[in-house]
Amino acid sequence: MKNILICMVFVVVAFCATNVWAATAPVTVTVNATVPTMTGGLTVGISKVVGTVWTAGQASVSFGTLVWHPENGTDGKPMNIFLPTMYYAVDIGVTDNSGTAWTVTHTRASLAGQGTNIDNKVNVSFNKQTSSTVGTELRKVSFGKSQSIVYTKAQLAGGWLRIYYGVGTGDPAKPDAMGVTPIGIDTPAGTYTGSVTITLTP
Repeated sequence: MKNILICMVFVVVAFCATNVWAATAPVTVTVNATVPTMTGGLTVGISKVVGTVWTAGQASVSFGTLVWHPENGTDGKPMNIFLPTMYYAVDIGVTDNSGTAWTVTHTRASLAGQGTNIDNKVNVSFNKQTSSTVGTELRKVSFGKSQSIVYTKAQLAGGWLRIYYGVGTGDPAKPDAMGVTPIGIDTPAGTYTGSVTITLTP
């Protein structure tokens, strides 16, 4: 009887040991997800900025009727110039995860009217934004010099392109682009109209 009991205990222990070994064996579970390809998506958002107030969803960059400012002339600012009450920020987003080395190109048609143009009266500032409030200026030129300016996917990696448009102020504290001068009394009265085209390639 004693021998039979010993054998039974041995069998139970062996069975338990076998179960523990099976429970700790590695098991591989497949996990997968498919990310769809997005190509050629270009978005352009226009915001009007008055002081510190941003108003998104604008349809165009419209400076409206400028205001005469004869009161300047201090701190190196020019006197007797026309200024708008706002400037504009244009955010350009590219939706593309295909690996394509795309480029974004800025072209413009002259701000013309009254037999002349005001291409050298407007600043155009190209910036790489990494958040809505943090950006690095890449280039600042006159509207006239903003023709065929190109930025690549590599240059904008980790951010997006924001372009500011503003009428020249002559303010040394916030310098205009090279060659940009304020709109003075020597500029013929009337409406000046141009356009900007943003092109994503390919």
